[in-house]
Amino acid sequence: MRTWFILMILYPGLQSCSRHDTEQASVPVTTKTYWDPYALIQEGQTLLSEGDLVVRLNQDPISLFIKNFNRLDKTYSHAGIVLFDSGHPYIFHMVKGDENPDGKMRKDSLGGFCNPRKSTAFGIFRYKLKAHELVSLKRLIRKWYEKGVQFDTAFDLTTNDRMYCSEMVSKSLAAVTNKRIAIGTTRLSDDEARLFSSHIRIPFAYASKLSVVAIDDLYKNPFCHTIKEFNYKTGRQAATGVVANYQ
Repeated sequence: MRTWFILMILYPGLQSCSRHDTEQASVPVTTKTYWDPYALIQEGQTLLSEGDLVVRLNQDPISLFIKNFNRLDKTYSHAGIVLFDSGHPYIFHMVKGDENPDGKMRKDSLGGFCNPRKSTAFGIFRYKLKAHELVSLKRLIRKWYEKGVQFDTAFDLTTNDRMYCSEMVSKSLAAVTNKRIAIGTTRLSDDEARLFSSHIRIPFAYASKLSVVAIDDLYKNPFCHTIKEFNYKTGRQAATGVVANYQ
């Protein structure tokens, strides 16, 4: 009888503890890993070689729209080519808007090009360039830079005095390799052409006939190899390997 009385007193407490343990066990535990984007940029800078392709994804609406022109990999929206000045790597690229109001070819450090306040990811790729082709590439891009070649707001591949970012990369490679490296183009769908014509204020009839050099056209080809890709939200991604320039 005494034993039964003691159990009756303790039972509510035991029941409460059991319920508390069950409730505690049912609470999910989540963890987050935060990556330092500046450390990723610093690592990326150590991997750069002259002639490398660097691509990025900006967070602005037009970049999110342009990346959808990519057919195989919708990760990136802008591109440039690496050249060194006084031992330091710079990305030469074509851009317009708030980043570059005058629209002339510009050069930026990797940190400036892949600014974490404006971008969420970047990748480094390398072309199979012979030594003399790399020399010609450096000479050609510097010539365009000194000339102040303008951004092509009409996205017209038939003109050479104005170019957009991926067009500049494609045409420079074709020129210095005697078209050994020939980057393909992508035809816009009617829906893409309609949205594009509205955004850049060109007639739909013109936009519907456009073929563009999409960003993934630049690296999803047999002439290019991944060095490494970086994402500020998820951290670094494994590289598929390294290919040195041909000699």
